[in-house]
Parts: sequence; structure tokens; C-alpha cells
Amino acid sequence: MDKRGLQIDGFLLSAVAAEIRSELVGARIDRVYSASRDSIVIAAGRGRARCLVISASQAASRVCLTSAPPASLPEPTPFAMLIRKHLTGGRIVSVRQLELDRVLTVQVEGWADADPSQNKLLIAEITGRLSNIVLTDMDGRILDAVRRVDQSRNRYRELLPGAVYLPPPPMERLDPRDIPSREAFVAAIRRHALQSQARAQLQPTGHAASRRAQADGIGAALAHCFAGIGPTLGAELAFAAQLNPAQIAPELNDAELSRIWETFSAFMDAARTGRFMFEAAFEREGGHDAERAVALSCGGLSYLADRFRIERFASASSMIDTCYSRAEERGRLEEYRRMLAREVGARLERSRRKLEAQREELARAGQSERLRRQGELLTANLSLFGNGPLRTESVRAIDYYDPKMAEVEVEVDPSLSASANAQVLFARYARAQRALEAVAGNIAATEGDIAYLESVASLIDMADDIEHLDSIQEELAALGYSGSGRTAQGPAKRGTKHKQRGARSRQTEAHMPSQYTARSGHEIYVGRNNLQNDYLTLKLARGQDLWFHAKDVHGSHVVLRRRSGEEAPEETVRAAALLAAYYSRARMSSNVAVDCTEARNVRKPRGARPGMVIYDRHKTIWVTPSREEIAEAFGLNGAALDRTHD
Repeated sequence: MDKRGLQIDGFLLSAVAAEIRSELVGARIDRVYSASRDSIVIAAGRGRARCLVISASQAASRVCLTSAPPASLPEPTPFAMLIRKHLTGGRIVSVRQLELDRVLTVQVEGWADADPSQNKLLIAEITGRLSNIVLTDMDGRILDAVRRVDQSRNRYRELLPGAVYLPPPPMERLDPRDIPSREAFVAAIRRHALQSQARAQLQPTGHAASRRAQADGIGAALAHCFAGIGPTLGAELAFAAQLNPAQIAPELNDAELSRIWETFSAFMDAARTGRFMFEAAFEREGGHDAERAVALSCGGLSYLADRFRIERFASASSMIDTCYSRAEERGRLEEYRRMLAREVGARLERSRRKLEAQREELARAGQSERLRRQGELLTANLSLFGNGPLRTESVRAIDYYDPKMAEVEVEVDPSLSASANAQVLFARYARAQRALEAVAGNIAATEGDIAYLESVASLIDMADDIEHLDSIQEELAALGYSGSGRTAQGPAKRGTKHKQRGARSRQTEAHMPSQYTARSGHEIYVGRNNLQNDYLTLKLARGQDLWFHAKDVHGSHVVLRRRSGEEAPEETVRAAALLAAYYSRARMSSNVAVDCTEARNVRKPRGARPGMVIYDRHKTIWVTPSREEIAEAFGLNGAALDRTHD
């Protein structure tokens, strides 16, 4: 299977273009907005169920119709504002694909049915990491692009305002719809095989050569020879011909070439009439990424059925929207996770530096005993110095603390008497003692900050969705560890009462932990941030409930509901322990100690940070956290496991 991730090939894009033409050509554009810095959403034709999404995201570039459009950014991007200016109110005239390339052009007529020469072209280049969205006039003059490209980055073409638009350079591939016969098809395959062999001879032996050999399998050969066919579709055509997609093209005999020609020509006949089979492959249920799409195709995915879960869709847009929206959601989750992790990590680093400075200050303050001793020595030796100014910067005094009664040198103020110098030393000692107490308190507070922030960093690592990260961000903001927080999407102005109700509602939801139901029927709750942990342990849990926490590591509080005097089944107790281990810093360990006690034995020390508790009378359960075992314990599949908190 191709390892470059999800790809929209030319034939799949042609199916999308046909759907857009059928639904939107002739409709007027009502609204244009930006869903991200490199995507736009177009709503056209009042009352129509679906919007057009065009994304140039490097992780999830796509064009498709969607019935669940993404939310708009709080502030539109400059490109979206330009699109809005030129296209809002205009009528979609045509949707054209550049041959079988991954380039789609939407022509929009002016809002007042202006001269056709004043129409605008919105061009979507869905080419992976080089994807782009470009707005031009009918003469090809670029008005702007999502990603501006100058000659320092691309000598072939500029994508800058005022430049003339050039499409991406064409690949030297045949149009498969124009292949007239089996002979022409076989000739193209063999020609490619000879070229591949020649290139392989120029490659050094070793890893690079093995990669080239793998790329020259018959599935990849179809993708290299013919426009519009990606590696996934090429592999499926080879599999449909009862061939191994990785089989080297030069090794195919005449019978095998005939079989693949038959599947190839059958697909071309279907493509000419728009008869496609839209299938996507997902990680099997129960895996770590149960909802992650790994491939999509307009020709079926039978060759992946033994390794992945295959799902069929009614249209190209619904397939692309499902697969890429999940990929984009994961991308947003990881970006959000990195942002929060950077913020918490920076605060942790500052707190650790602060703690180091406080400990150095404590060490200096700890030398105050020397001041007291020197003051006492001066007082004990007053008879040696008299009552007048000492007139020297140091004096020698008998050390009565030393069994040998040795003389020691004491630094003094020459203008003061011995008695006055002793009082100065005692005053300095008193100040040092007060500072010592303050520094000790500051150190305790800083150590509490560090422990709390480390627990938050663990929760950030364990968060499975954006809602969990939102609740962590809100917690940080509420406790003064963050700024104004992540900007929520939605209307900018709302009524005061509405805001107050919304704030109370969000606060209540933020404190509601995830809930699971064991096979025995017992309810198990999991706190997913520190405020939830406090609410769960100190308010929601009853005295007889069982409380779980991974031993000596940061993690979630877990509570197993049980009736007074009831003995929970052993498998249910183990299921709760598995959750505590899985939602902890030790989730990747092979053997995790989980402490279990009654909730009545858990208490919060005075002044402790959120999530910080102490407990006793506990027993320790050893488990190996496993997503598959947790899903089995609760009778869930992998996807449902992630949704139990809803």
C-alpha cells in the first residue's frame, strides 16, 4: 500500500467535479468564509443542503461537498475576505477539471450578471503538500493565492498578485481514456518497465535500490503510466486482475497482462459513464486509531480488505469529507496539544528555575546562625572591649562554645560599641530568620506549582479529543496559569444573560467526568482534568465507592460506584484499574501499579492544588494497560471507547 497517506487521484477528483456541477452550477453564492488559514467554505443556493469545501491544508487538502461545514474562524483570513469581495452574490457558471490532473477550476459570474470578461476563476490545486487555492480573472491574472509563491521557491511559475497563472507542470503520462486496444496498453506497460530497469541500473545497490524496485510493482506502474490513476487505484486494478500489486511489471506474462487489461478497460468504461465504487479503508476496530482512514478510492479497495475495515460510500464527496475531516480533526487536536504543551512546558521551566533560585536563597539564609553566634560572642566578651566605639573593622573574641576557648575574629562596625554591634548582629539574624520562613513557604508553593503543572502536562498527553484539551485550557485560565484562553468559535457578540448562562453551563460540563458502564452494570467515572478529578473524588464519589489511581505517577482519578456493603466483582475492579493505568503517565508501561481504596479514605490537604490528594488503607493492583483489553472489558469497539465521555 502507498505510504504517503490519503490521496485524491485524478479520477476521484473527476467524480467530485461531477457532483459539484450537478448540485451547484447555476446557484448564487450566499456566503464565503475561512474554516482555517488555508481553506475556504462556499455556501451557494439558499436552502441547499451542502456547501463546497476547498482546503489546501498540507495534511488534508481536498475539494468536496459537505452537509456538515466546519466552523468559521473568529477573524477571516485576508484571502477569504478577497474571495468574499469578488464572489459573494455571484453565480457559479462552470466547474472544470484540468484533463485528469488534480486541478479544479470554478468559474463565477459577477453578482449583477456583468460582462463574461469580468468573471472570476477560483482554482483549487489538490496536490498534497504543494496544494494551493488561487483566484484569477478571466485573463489568468492572479488576484491572490492562499500560499504565495515567488521565483525563489519555484522557478517554473509564480503565484503572486499580478502574475499570470500557470497550472502545475504536467506529468508525462498517457490519458487512459484514449488507450484504444490491448496492444497499446501492453506497449505502455512494457515501455515503462524498460525505463524502470534502466533507472534501476543507475541506482546504487542497497536501500535506495530496494525502494525503486518496490515502486515498480504493477500497481505503481499503472500510476506512473496513466494520468488520473493514483497508487491506490493502480493497486486495486492489479488485485482485481488476480495479481499481486507489488509484482514487478517486467515479470508479467501475456496472460497476466491480458487480465489486467480487462480490468483496466472495464474501469475506463465505468469511468466514462460516472459509475464508480467509493470505498475507504480504516484501521480495524479496537486499534489505537480505530477511526483513522488509510486509503480511499473510486474503484474499490478489495486488496486491503484482509488488513483494514472497508467502508462504502454513496458519493465521492461523502467519502472525502468523512476521511479528511477526521484527519483534519486529528491535525487540529495535535496542533492544539502542542500549543498547550508548549505553554505548560514554558511555565514548568520558569517554575523550575524559580525553585533553583529559591533554594539558593534558602542556603544563604541558612547561614544566619553565624550572625547569632557572633552577636553572642561579642556580648560574652563585653568586658574586653569597653563601652566606647571599637575603632576597628574586626576584633578578636574568646569562643566560649569551643572547649579549647580559642579566639575567633568577628567583623564589626568601627563606629559602634561592642554592645551596639552585638545588637546589629542580632537584628540581622532576626531578619534572616524571617526571610528563611518566607523562602521556605515560597519553595513549598513553587514545588506545588511544579507538581500541578507536571500533572497537567500528563493530562495533555492523554487527551483524546479537543473537548478534553478545551477543559484543560479552561482549568489553566481559571487558576491563573494561562491567558485569556483559546478563542471559541461562534458569534462575537452575545447578551450578558446568555453569556452568564453559557459560562455556568460550560463550567458544569467541564466538571463532569467521563462515564463507563462495566459488563456487570456498575458505573465507573474517570476524571480527565484536575478540576474533574477534584469534583469526582471530593463531591461525586460516595464513601463506599472504590477510588483508583496509578501509583506514584500523574494520572486520572477513577471511581467505581458500588452500594454500601457490596463487594464489586473482581473483573469490574480490574476494569476500573485498567482505566486508571491507561489514563496515567504510565499508560505505555507493561506492568502498572494501581492503588485502590474506598473514597472515604481519600482527602485533600489544605491549600493543595487541584487534583492533589492523599489517601491510606489502600491495596495495590498490578495491570498492563491496553486499549484492546479496556474495550473488551466494557464491550466497546475502539471508536465507541473514545465517545464514552460524550
